[in-house]
Amino acid sequence: MKIIAHRGASFYSPENTISAFNLAFQMDADGIEMDVRLSKDGEIIVIHDKTTDRTGDKSLDVSKVSYDSLKTVDVGSYFAPEFKGERIPRLKDVIKLFGDKELYIEIKTDVEIISHLIALSKSLSFSKDFLFFSFDFEVVKRLKEFFLRNRVLFIVDYGYNVPNRDGIYEDIVSMVKSASLDGVSTCPSLKHGREATTFFKSAGLFWNVWTVDNPYLAKEFKSLGVDSLSTNRPDWIISQVR
Repeated sequence: MKIIAHRGASFYSPENTISAFNLAFQMDADGIEMDVRLSKDGEIIVIHDKTTDRTGDKSLDVSKVSYDSLKTVDVGSYFAPEFKGERIPRLKDVIKLFGDKELYIEIKTDVEIISHLIALSKSLSFSKDFLFFSFDFEVVKRLKEFFLRNRVLFIVDYGYNVPNRDGIYEDIVSMVKSASLDGVSTCPSLKHGREATTFFKSAGLFWNVWTVDNPYLAKEFKSLGVDSLSTNRPDWIISQVR
């Protein structure tokens, strides 16, 4: 089971920053996960929220301002004084630094971003080890049409974007297969994991679970055959499951 650093080593450093990504690989994470959105001028920005309110020193709506404005935001100080001056990276910045690594890229917007991803893939080489995923089924369906050699996963959160009911696992497999997707990324419900494993594994789906900082849960998911697990504490989870 591969260990993926959720928004980088985000337990120890500000999420979705170059510092967090660097630290993740220093901790021997197998890959890093990040969230992407579009700025007003079409830059693919690495940030989780729609605004900079939670992590920045000023309030900006990512989709309504240019990257020139976004790059003035300090997204390190909220976490700790030693990270003062940390800036919001673009996806291209991350790829230039870590393009030979496994990158899990979560799409936080609608299908509009896909044309920008395609354009970026033509100017920078996208490794086959880049993985794309989203809660939005239409987004992942469209992504797979263009990124044939990359894994594309549907993010599943029971009761949020799929019903929490009997028979849902068969429906998830059918949805994924209908769009030629490669697998699923599921919330860390051990109950659902135990019930779903037969369906997911027999269908040959790649299975990621997010976000797990508890060693007991990590070991249980490993025993179920999960392919990769996202965590904020890659060093801790690696030390406990390997």
